[in-house]
Amino acid sequence: MEQIGEIKQIIIITDGKSNIGRSPIDAALDAYKRGITVSVIGIVDNDNNGDERDVEELEGIAKSGGGLCEYTHIKNLGMTIQMMTQKTAQKTLEQIVSRQLKSIVGTDINEIEPKSRYKIVDFIEKYGDKVNLKCVIALDASGSMKYKLESAKQSLIDLLQSMRCRQGKSSIAVVAYPGQQNDVTSIVCKFTDNVDTLESRIRVIKASGGTPTGPAIETSVTLILNEAVETEILELVEIIKPEEEIRKYYV
Repeated sequence: MEQIGEIKQIIIITDGKSNIGRSPIDAALDAYKRGITVSVIGIVDNDNNGDERDVEELEGIAKSGGGLCEYTHIKNLGMTIQMMTQKTAQKTLEQIVSRQLKSIVGTDINEIEPKSRYKIVDFIEKYGDKVNLKCVIALDASGSMKYKLESAKQSLIDLLQSMRCRQGKSSIAVVAYPGQQNDVTSIVCKFTDNVDTLESRIRVIKASGGTPTGPAIETSVTLILNEAVETEILELVEIIKPEEEIRKYYV
């Protein structure tokens, strides 16, 4: 049976279409195949609701990544990202439970009778607050974000503060694209649950250059997978306790 140990998600914050590197839609699909949900928040300006090509790409990323796509003005970004984090976690749980139902009774959550479906949805909503959550924020730091970047940074701090209310363990990491010092992307902050650490790390993000959304997704996936490997190694070391084994032979 599929295990629900931890929800892994990437949330892209951007104000436009990718113009550097690999297709972000393809990158999001690869992430989803690895068990990582990719969602998108598109920042719209007051004088327009976004270019049609931008909308098509952002919605394509969310569809390929099994996530959600929302649009917001920069002043509302903080609330939007908090709501999306919660809704994405619940959607991921619903997909897992639906697959398990399909394998056990031959039907998914949308096909069972209303009373039973209500109980399952209620369970998902309650359990969603208890499951562990790792979230990478892929933050667009291109030139067009110059006057939005400080508000976006504050929204990340607000997000981590809001996660303190969850029962499950919660941590976020930040990938900026383009990266610092002419890099295509930069891991600005590895996974942390410490607000002060996050705040100090994201100060270095400056707006400039193009929009390599595809590479940013790839960097975010690598960060999540490497974190998982490091965690497994630490758990294994704790189980084996190599220093005790060494003492048996050499002390």
